[in-house]
Amino acid sequence: MICRPEYDMKQIGQNLRRLRISKKLSVEDVRKYLCLGSVQAIYKYEKGKCYPQADTMFALMELYEAGLKDIIGFKEEGDEPSSVVMWNNLNIHSEL
Repeated sequence: MICRPEYDMKQIGQNLRRLRISKKLSVEDVRKYLCLGSVQAIYKYEKGKCYPQADTMFALMELYEAGLKDIIGFKEEGDEPSSVVMWNNLNIHSEL
């Protein structure tokens, strides 16, 4: 039986922050793009306190010109997230 992969919420938050900064965007810029009422949700995502909803994640991927692997991320240089290791072990290939 295939086990559901686990994702590191803190790592995803750090990656979202890194991607935002690399695009030279402020939290306010992202808030406006996502049409949110305040910046609090963005801070929660970046601090790893919660995940963005699916449609918000897709919008962030578009804004940051990033793929899912860029957001799920790697803990250490060369390390793969558990989901990728699992897919590789199952010989499942994905275009993430």
